[in-house]
Amino acid sequence: MYRRAIELDDKFVYAYNGLGNVLRAQNKLTEAEEMYRRALALDDQYVDAYNGLGNVLYDQKKLREAEEMYRRALALDDQYVHAYNSLGNVLYDQKKLTEAEEMYRRALALDDKYVHAYNNLGNVLYDQKKLTEAEEMYRRALDLPDDTTGTPTTAHTLAHNNLGLLLQEQGKLEAAIAEFEKATKIDPQYEFASNNLQEARRLLSLQQQPEQIIALNNTEYLRQEDPLTRIKRSIVKISVVFTGNAKGTAYGTGYVVKRRGTTVWIITNRHVVVDRDTEQRGDNLEVEPYYGENLPNLPRDRVVAKIIHITQPQENLDLALLEVTGLPDDISPLTFHQGEINPQTPISIIGHPESKDWSKYEAITIGIQSSSGNLLIDVSLAVGGSGSPVFDQEMRVIGLMFKTINESQIDSSGIGLAYPIDRVLQKLAQWQVSVP
Repeated sequence: MYRRAIELDDKFVYAYNGLGNVLRAQNKLTEAEEMYRRALALDDQYVDAYNGLGNVLYDQKKLREAEEMYRRALALDDQYVHAYNSLGNVLYDQKKLTEAEEMYRRALALDDKYVHAYNNLGNVLYDQKKLTEAEEMYRRALDLPDDTTGTPTTAHTLAHNNLGLLLQEQGKLEAAIAEFEKATKIDPQYEFASNNLQEARRLLSLQQQPEQIIALNNTEYLRQEDPLTRIKRSIVKISVVFTGNAKGTAYGTGYVVKRRGTTVWIITNRHVVVDRDTEQRGDNLEVEPYYGENLPNLPRDRVVAKIIHITQPQENLDLALLEVTGLPDDISPLTFHQGEINPQTPISIIGHPESKDWSKYEAITIGIQSSSGNLLIDVSLAVGGSGSPVFDQEMRVIGLMFKTINESQIDSSGIGLAYPIDRVLQKLAQWQVSVP
């Protein structure tokens, strides 16, 4: 509709803005940015276009440019509630907490029913350790009707999740669990709430029965006769806490590429250990080895990990190398196979999508992406599958998963993206990490 309107009148400023909104909703950010700029070229007093351009620049992590656009919008209309909230978000991401707090309060002064602004104000107060005030803001958000139009989830889902994290920090684990349960009931697909629920239950169990833990040296549940057991032992579950916007725990996959004595090196994706929104490295980085099948409902021991190498945001590789000590002696590097990968090659993937830990998925390769050299795979893994090893039929690693259909820009459903192991090994060599 908007394109047709522009064809009929290429000076129709509202159509450019409307098309920008549509393109942003489709995550076509570069095209959306162009439409907003065209609108502003025709009318440099168009407040909504400044706000829209600010939004699309924010989505692209161009924070200073986004801040400028929101300030221009507010210079033209100092009653623009959404621009105050959006400016608060930009300032928050730049760690300008006092200024962000002021913007959220201005938004609420204009609209005391603005549920997202209460939640955002709660976050900025939480980060300033003003926990009592933050709790009040989250509860005010929950007293208002839910807003289901935002991303990544509804306003009430976010408020319950954030309130749960606050209560957990205060040591009120049972109350925190109740909030996480409410969040997952509203939106079962919001990964942070479901992960936070798992972690809070784990902490409560450790608190109540600290001796009831599956220890690192426990091999009772390993199926020694299963050839996959050795493979799975070399694949870890990564847990990390992202504190920006009061999110919580995220999970990912990694696998062992080198061992020397008690020190083990694990490859995974950069985005598994770095917050995509804030570019901040996560806290409480830990890895959990494979303990076997049919485990009792007990917490499992983990080891602390540290990032020793990581690619930069602008690189065309999304990788991080972790170092850990103390994993059991039988955990060793996987076997790699370099070389050409033909279309229609049967492969398998082992990872932790949707908390289905150490799940194996069978698939086939589609081919090599001409623009990047990355491997296209006929599979769609959910969150938690990033960093998973891709195996050939002889269970040799030929790749590393880094995108699924939920994360990629590919239009066809059921397609995953992996780096061929050649590219991974080349990066390890650049980091001066020699592998077997």
